[in-house]
Amino acid sequence: MKKKTALIKTLLTVSSAIVLSACLGNAEPQQESSKLPEDTPVSSSTTSIQFAKKMQAGWNLGNTFDAQSEGSKENKGVSTETSWGMPYTTQSMIKAVAAKGFKTIRIPVSWHNHITDSNLTIDPQWLSRIKTVTDYAINEGMYVIINIHHDNLTSAKLSTTYGYTVNTNTAEQETSRKYITAVWKQVAEYFKEYNQNLIFELLNEPRNRDSANDGFTAPENISDLNKVISSYNQAALNAIRASGSKNTDRFIMVPYYAASPYDSVNWTVPNDSAADKLLIAVHAYCPYDFCMNTTADSTFEDDDEGNDISYLFSLLKSQWVSKGYGVVMGEASASDKNNTAERLKWVKYYYKKAKQSSVPVILWDNMNISTASGGYGDINSGECHGYFNRKNCSWWFEPLIDEMISISK
Repeated sequence: MKKKTALIKTLLTVSSAIVLSACLGNAEPQQESSKLPEDTPVSSSTTSIQFAKKMQAGWNLGNTFDAQSEGSKENKGVSTETSWGMPYTTQSMIKAVAAKGFKTIRIPVSWHNHITDSNLTIDPQWLSRIKTVTDYAINEGMYVIINIHHDNLTSAKLSTTYGYTVNTNTAEQETSRKYITAVWKQVAEYFKEYNQNLIFELLNEPRNRDSANDGFTAPENISDLNKVISSYNQAALNAIRASGSKNTDRFIMVPYYAASPYDSVNWTVPNDSAADKLLIAVHAYCPYDFCMNTTADSTFEDDDEGNDISYLFSLLKSQWVSKGYGVVMGEASASDKNNTAERLKWVKYYYKKAKQSSVPVILWDNMNISTASGGYGDINSGECHGYFNRKNCSWWFEPLIDEMISISK
């Protein structure tokens, strides 16, 4: 028995070491093999509301493929994946997220640091790397969202950085549409044979980055800016549908100004050749003071914070779901302020209201927790949105995660 016990301990130690090694990712590991499923698990008759319900609880691979810099048109290569402090993404990480019960993964992607020439050609190695991680999730049976993320620029940066702007300058709009169309033509072509578990999100929080209080307060000319965003969405959608194959009826997420649920004035849903395959893309760290404010509100009360959440999902339900459009909450979280019990109250309230409105929630995760919780983030920071420790495939605040998944089923 002693020999058997020793052998079991040895095997467990080796197994743990393999898992830990796969999660660490300080150096690029060997590429794990993946075989993409050939079936299409989503029926062509599935509506956007039905599809949204299937997505259940989701998780963001934050601060990874969306990591970016501005001021240069030089291709920066695949090493940008870890440039914001995240470890190299492994198959074991994605398996752990799926095993926990998450049904959807959002992979934010910034493309503008990976353009190789003035023809707006995407670095094939970057596309290949996005494909690899997408395959990890698809092979776990997950729904996968990929998008254009931090390519939204100020006017000043448009001359020195590939990307797009959102403003009333018609020349910049032409440049922006060209960029957005070129990216989606290539991405759509590259992934056109993927089954309907793959979702394209056209833009992330499109907004005028030259505006004061960028993204937090609707500008006075939001009506004009939503017209611009509508034209960008239409150009991107047309490029995707024109690529054919499974992209002819793939589900597409479409945002309006800053992806704010409250800022849709004069925005129009794009015309689509496919029937009922558009999902409204929104983000809401709601209520802001509790979820993001660095100096205030670390307690949750139903008749205060809860009222804000109730209004949010009542608005989404009346404005979109009741009219036949599926809605996806692409980002949401409550920053760690050393207030785990209060955040659990937030989770229960937020996810319950989302579920009642048929809106799946995709948790934002930047792997940052406050120093008071044992992490490296400032407790006064509004950006402590860490839940999954990718370095060892373990979960911080596990009761919060379990509650999210349980409510979302």
